[in-house]
Amino acid sequence: MEDAASSGEEDIMMMNLEGDMLEGSYPGLADVATKQLIAKAPMISAVVNEIVLAECGTEEDAATAASILQDRVDAQAEGGAWYPESMETWSNAQVVQNGTYVAMIATADHQEEIAEQFNALFA
Repeated sequence: MEDAASSGEEDIMMMNLEGDMLEGSYPGLADVATKQLIAKAPMISAVVNEIVLAECGTEEDAATAASILQDRVDAQAEGGAWYPESMETWSNAQVVQNGTYVAMIATADHQEEIAEQFNALFA
């Protein structure tokens, strides 16, 4: 299956963030005990579209992961995203923890929809 997400006007290839790329975006996340970890972001795009999903070993690990992900959201919203529109999108990003599961959802077009779908898995 092809990894692609549509942003309306353009197709954005979503890449897995692993190794140095994972550490560069989420310092310390690779050290958290996870059963599953998916981190996806476009390599080149002015459109914010970044998602991390993790199943951690314990709720404490999930809280640590959530803190790391919130640091990413805050850094991007406070200027790391460079462009005013991108920083605004990052300021609306969400980090959600449900037990040992955690998600970071930062997307310009589907923020609420994806967050609701993630939370519905635990309702």
